[in-house]
Amino acid sequence: MKIISKYKDFYDFIVQDHDADLNYVRHIGLVNEYLDDMFRRDGNAIPYYSKYYGYQDTYRSNRTNGELAFDNFIFGIYPFVFSQPILRVYYKYLVNGNVENFFIILGRELVDKILDSSTIVSQSAIDLELKKIAQLEFDKKTNGHLCDYAKVHFPSHNKLADIQKSLKMHVWKVDCPDIFYKMESPVFVKYNYDLLVNGAYWDNWPEEPRVGSGKYTHYVTDISFQKLNYNILKYWYNDLFDLNTYINIENFLWSIKQEPEAKPDNNTKILAHGFDLKTSFRKM
Repeated sequence: MKIISKYKDFYDFIVQDHDADLNYVRHIGLVNEYLDDMFRRDGNAIPYYSKYYGYQDTYRSNRTNGELAFDNFIFGIYPFVFSQPILRVYYKYLVNGNVENFFIILGRELVDKILDSSTIVSQSAIDLELKKIAQLEFDKKTNGHLCDYAKVHFPSHNKLADIQKSLKMHVWKVDCPDIFYKMESPVFVKYNYDLLVNGAYWDNWPEEPRVGSGKYTHYVTDISFQKLNYNILKYWYNDLFDLNTYINIENFLWSIKQEPEAKPDNNTKILAHGFDLKTSFRKM
């Protein structure tokens, strides 16, 4: 497979036996359709997910200064859809009191350590590792000018079990080949303002999509992951290399390139079974 584009991606040169006649011309596309109901894990839709507002534990209007919450970015590389866990850090502006946030991409080692049921993880261990990272970024981002200094914290009612449960909701991989055929693309990301704003894809972007509007962009197809503002593959690199990513993309492109098989009409079916059109079905 020859990938034709002005940029390179992590899978562009993972080449084994491939068909040099198959070309993949990557042109970014937008899909304004809600397809999240197709993401199913253990036979069930991904929990707590709503069409416009995401996971219920992530979106609240009363976030406090320094509050932490888990969230995710969703991306697809045929035939799997992945959820990359992130940690959102909220801060409140001094001038107008508006609450904003930034996020931290979470890597596998840290997430697995928190979620590993075979290892005794204490609340203090999370405070030392997860909160330490968040506090450093909070201090760097705010720098004492945007908001009052705050100690980063999870909501007061969140204990270790709640933190683990919340994080686990944002770490998943589902086998979902159908969604790629609907989008006619072997790769995509679910639209997220953080990933695209001020990035290489933002030039000539349509009017900013608004939640709940008819123009809301749900998916961006034929994306280059290296051109996104953040490395959203961080948790999944080992899986992607183990999954023969290049070959999977090549197989997908071949499958949509093949001409559909012609379906025989009724007369052809009758003749194929040894019947005669004139005599076999006469009214007696």
